Amino acid sequence: MLSGMMNTILILILCPCLISELISRKDSFAAERFVLGLTVMWGLFELVSVPFIISSSSFSVMCIVYEVLLLILVFAGAVKIALKRKNKEYKKPGIKEVFMQLLPWLPVLILLAIQCIFFVLFQHYDGDDSYYVAQSTITLKTDTMFRRDVNNGFYIEVEGRHALGALPMWIAWLSNVSGLHPAAIDHSIMAPYILTIMYGIYAMLSERIIKDKKWRPVFVLLIGLWYLHSNISLYTAETFVYTRTWQGKAIFGNIIVPLAFCFIYDLYTRKKYTLPLCLLLGLCAVFCTSTAVYLLTILYGCAGLVLGITAFVKTKKLKTALLTLIPFIIACLPLLTGGVIYMIIKR
Repeated sequence: MLSGMMNTILILILCPCLISELISRKDSFAAERFVLGLTVMWGLFELVSVPFIISSSSFSVMCIVYEVLLLILVFAGAVKIALKRKNKEYKKPGIKEVFMQLLPWLPVLILLAIQCIFFVLFQHYDGDDSYYVAQSTITLKTDTMFRRDVNNGFYIEVEGRHALGALPMWIAWLSNVSGLHPAAIDHSIMAPYILTIMYGIYAMLSERIIKDKKWRPVFVLLIGLWYLHSNISLYTAETFVYTRTWQGKAIFGNIIVPLAFCFIYDLYTRKKYTLPLCLLLGLCAVFCTSTAVYLLTILYGCAGLVLGITAFVKTKKLKTALLTLIPFIIACLPLLTGGVIYMIIKR
């Protein structure tokens, strides 16, 4: 059990850190690098798994393909770090420097630590676990993906609303490589893991919208307090993150959407290499839930339209407005592709 937990944590921390070296900017801070590395892991799994799911192929074969590609990326990231150290481009921060950087964030870290402890000690079991956790377990037992009814184990045709949301298959893959049961991964590891990533993404957002560094931890702390007091309905994003943290709907609402706002800001400010990240985020969104096909498309579309109109009002030039709008249209391509696949499967 302990070795399985260590293996899972090692995969969830080491792989994103190494992969992030391939796509992160030099000025990116640690949380942003980690989040970008994780999006690559999720996006790669979506690309690999969906063809296998649709074609009713073996889960074990899909795992081999994914692991080979993942190891290539991890190895490439490790090589890049080694080259940086060789060329003295990689500067390891000292303990004092790290402490001074984390000191303003201490209240946020304490709040996060308390919430993570409560996650593990007072686990919440949601009714949807009877599908998602069961689907991951059945995948391991039968070597199939979305081809068994979780209630009786009978063979079924692929369901369009689940075929694109490969998150339960990724949990099954984690279980396969670590030896832990999917329920243990979801409740004891993924829940605090996802919550930590969520706080990291809001830290990314604070870096973009708040210029004064001393107020950024205050922003994230206020977001954390907002989440604690937003259980006004069963269906708010805040309720989802505390009761269904490991499920795709919760991850989409509390990780993908805030991260999309970060990328929208970067697109508007014309930061380099943001458009590929928006395309990657589209894959991650569909990886979480099939409903992201239209939800994230609406978000990108509304953001592009508003910013395009704003650019036109400021400059009175149609070309400027189009240059602002076009990246958002391109960012929707993975989502539109997912929508086409969804309609084909439904037929």
